[in-house]
Amino acid sequence: MRNNITEDPILDWGLGPPRHTLRWVLIALVAAVGAGAVVWVLSRSDPAPAPVTNAAASVASDAVALAAPSGFHGEGGYPIGFPKTELGAASAAAAALEAAWTLDPEQAEQAAVLYAPADQQQAARDGAAAVVRDWRKTLGLPEEGELPEGAGMRTTTIGVQWRSRAADQVEVSVLVQVTATKGPGEDSPAYSSPYAMSLLMAWRPDARGGARGDWVNVPDPQPATVPKVAAPGTPEFRAAGWKPIAGTAR
Repeated sequence: MRNNITEDPILDWGLGPPRHTLRWVLIALVAAVGAGAVVWVLSRSDPAPAPVTNAAASVASDAVALAAPSGFHGEGGYPIGFPKTELGAASAAAAALEAAWTLDPEQAEQAAVLYAPADQQQAARDGAAAVVRDWRKTLGLPEEGELPEGAGMRTTTIGVQWRSRAADQVEVSVLVQVTATKGPGEDSPAYSSPYAMSLLMAWRPDARGGARGDWVNVPDPQPATVPKVAAPGTPEFRAAGWKPIAGTAR
């Protein structure tokens, strides 16, 4: 029998490795989801939605279609090049979070450097391995070395909200669902847990050495304000200020 673990912690986004208590401390530590390449879903809408209640219809009408990236980076296909808008900042934060946790330290380092500003890349690189080790420890996997076949992790954005903090700075709160497996087989435990976190996104015109500019995650000098975790479609979700992602509101 598969064991589903549902947690409801609040995550801080800052400098350092995550703790085993599941109150994580991160800074731009992003990596490929599981063992495969990152796939940025440009459209999450369903082709033929079923009838919904008035409450569900209201939630669906508020759904956010995340902005498409202008391109993808490297073999992992990391989405980059988001619009210089608040929605662009939110979309970049969601992209980073969907690539944020992995069980592979090499992938973690690659993406940590990609989504961090130049002056924070070494800190992000240093923390990537610690984050991977802690995730492995949480799942009961070897903290270093090869993983069992089929072990992996996936992060899906299920809600966002944002507010402008300063010129070219947007505080983005992201609600994600993290799922992970330890290996193949029906008896392999599954981990499934929602998390909410807030990221300070800054527009950098020279991000990644390009001429177009992009959003990057930077350290936040203010204490993070993290909205309450809630399931899409519930009154608590709306009360917390979350906007559902198009195609995930049901």
